[in-house]
Order: sequence, then C-alpha cells, then structure tokens
Amino acid sequence: MYDGIGDPDDHIAEYKQRMLTVALPKKSREATMCKGPSISSFASLSDKFVEKFASSRRLKKTSDGLYEILQNRVEPLRDYIARFNQEKVAVPECSIPTTISAFKRGLLPDGGLYKELTMYPCKTMEDVLS
Repeated sequence: MYDGIGDPDDHIAEYKQRMLTVALPKKSREATMCKGPSISSFASLSDKFVEKFASSRRLKKTSDGLYEILQNRVEPLRDYIARFNQEKVAVPECSIPTTISAFKRGLLPDGGLYKELTMYPCKTMEDVLS
C-alpha cells in the first residue's frame, strides 16, 4: 500500500517486482481489473499514479542546498560542521570551491573561523577544518 510519502517511481518498481512472482488464476485477475475504459494498460496506470504523487518524488540534492545551511547563534561550531558535512555527503557532485564557499557563507560572520577564512582563503575542506 502506498502511503504518499515515498518516491512513487520506487513504489511502482517495487510493485512490478512483487507481481513478477505472483501468478493469479484467470477468475481472480478478472475480478481485480478496472471497469470501463478508464485504464487501458499497466503503463497507463503507472503514469497516472506517478503523476498524482509527483510531489512525493525524491529530488536529487544539489550544491545550492548547501548555501541554506546556516550556523545558529547558539550553535557550537562543531555542531554546524557536523550538520554541514551530513548534507554535503548527500550531494552527489559538488566542487570543492562551491563546498568551501557555502560552508564559509553559513558561518556566523563574527566568529573566529569566518574571519580566518576571509583573511586566508583555503583550497581544500581539510584546510578549512584544520
């Protein structure tokens, strides 16, 4: 049963996989068929299903999302770094300069690390975190 939360494409793929292992007798198949000309094929059903639940589709994360990670005023630097790294891992392709730029932009501007990164630009995240 689809709960409306997960990716609808994943649900269709899982359904197809399960149905490959199930053979229904002819009487059972006829009883579960849609009436009338509403749906002509499984492909049509799949398309309508995915269209209805398109908003539940998982989107690939991009480096743009890293710019939305901001250090809170009362948040320790260690916690901000952990949150940033957790999100960074979910971005499949992100350049080092973009990562560094987003990390720096999320820091509190009156913090020591922000001031240091402004004075001494880094080329790797290892340099940033050292």
